[in-house]
Amino acid sequence: MLNSLQSITSKLTRHPGKAQLGQVNIFLNRCGVSNEDLDQLSVIHVAGTKGKGSTCVFCEQLLSYKGYHTGLFTSPHLITVKERFRIDGKVISEDKFVFYFWNVYNSILSKQSSGEKLPPYFMFLTIMAFKMFIQEKVNVAIIETGIGGEYDCTNVLRKTSIVGITSIGFDHTTVLGDTLEEIAWQKSGIMKPNSVTIVSNHQPKEIFKTLIERSVEKQASLLEAPSFNMYNWCINTSQIGILSLVQEINVSLAIQLANAWINRKNTNEWLKKCSVGLNGIKQGPIWEINKGDVQALKEVKWLGRNQIINASPNLAYFLDGAHTVESIQLCSKWYSDLYPKSEINVKNILIFNVTALRDYGTFLKILSTVNKIDLVLLCPIVTSIMNRRLDTVDINYDYNEQLVKCHNMKKLIDFCNVEVLESIDETIKHVQFCSSSEKNTYFRVLVTGSLKLVGGVLEVLQS
Repeated sequence: MLNSLQSITSKLTRHPGKAQLGQVNIFLNRCGVSNEDLDQLSVIHVAGTKGKGSTCVFCEQLLSYKGYHTGLFTSPHLITVKERFRIDGKVISEDKFVFYFWNVYNSILSKQSSGEKLPPYFMFLTIMAFKMFIQEKVNVAIIETGIGGEYDCTNVLRKTSIVGITSIGFDHTTVLGDTLEEIAWQKSGIMKPNSVTIVSNHQPKEIFKTLIERSVEKQASLLEAPSFNMYNWCINTSQIGILSLVQEINVSLAIQLANAWINRKNTNEWLKKCSVGLNGIKQGPIWEINKGDVQALKEVKWLGRNQIINASPNLAYFLDGAHTVESIQLCSKWYSDLYPKSEINVKNILIFNVTALRDYGTFLKILSTVNKIDLVLLCPIVTSIMNRRLDTVDINYDYNEQLVKCHNMKKLIDFCNVEVLESIDETIKHVQFCSSSEKNTYFRVLVTGSLKLVGGVLEVLQS
């Protein structure tokens, strides 16, 4: 029933406008959620191109570890749709998902007027998230936007005290615009009057003028997160262990968001202590990081982002759902920093594909320039040809088109051997065959280019 609400991606156009937010309000009201109910929900709202989900999860963990009753809404899911909803740091149960699904679906359907369409997929899940978090009486809901910000379904919120904007880059340009300034304008649309908006460091220089102008327009305070190493850490940061450069950027923003929310009732006091940084924006406070915060960060589990799975003594998978030029660059650096090119008795395999119209040629060039790759495996983003779970159904997916795209990509690859396989399942079997045939060789498998591809690989490895 949920899949019947999916939209044709090709029909997505630039700037859907405020009408979409009006629709969200109408549907929420039918589910018994008023504007006043939303106003009472304490929210940390996060937009950006890269690192939104990771930032939200780090923020959630920091707050959960301090005893706050948290709700988290993110997208997309990797394996099951219920992953998008978490309460107190845990994915909701199937029973809870089913309960809220039918609660929202039947409420909307019972008041549907003639010729009126049901809310599309993401809008429906957004409504479901707000209904769930209000009914579950969470202390704080951490909400990740879908696409953009200004006209995103989640931006139905009128009063948001804490706003985060992660790294901004090029993605969804047909909807958000062709320049970084246009994209920054859309993302910063979630700023609200009297809110504290904090942006991650390492942003493109072009966006700061837009962010400053938007903060004035929206009557919001604007801060930039400090670099990761500037905080007063209670331990050597190397002991946290899991963090790449990109995750350090996300952690810093999460620290700012969590502490800004905790201290939201005395905002004016700590804002006065913030000094202006290099980009004309005040830098966020240098918060004390205690042992509890460190433990919270250590315990974060966010699948498919800088994730390493040791499958056997001579086989390891490195999974990262990077799908923009900037995130592919960071993924490539993460992988190359772990292992230099010069090692012997090692084979590096790249499992790769992209969704939509992303520039796979540029992605492949970045990955092959920085890393030694011995074999590229391409496959359509389908777990198995014979058996597709409903959680992975995509009405925009055309298997034959995907297969043609894989063969087109193959023509571009001249730096190593390349093979096209029929499915993710067949690809993983091929890798396992290679590793079992060469016991004295260590196989490292980088999986990137698409979160859906990473999700499919995780599903196969877990089956």
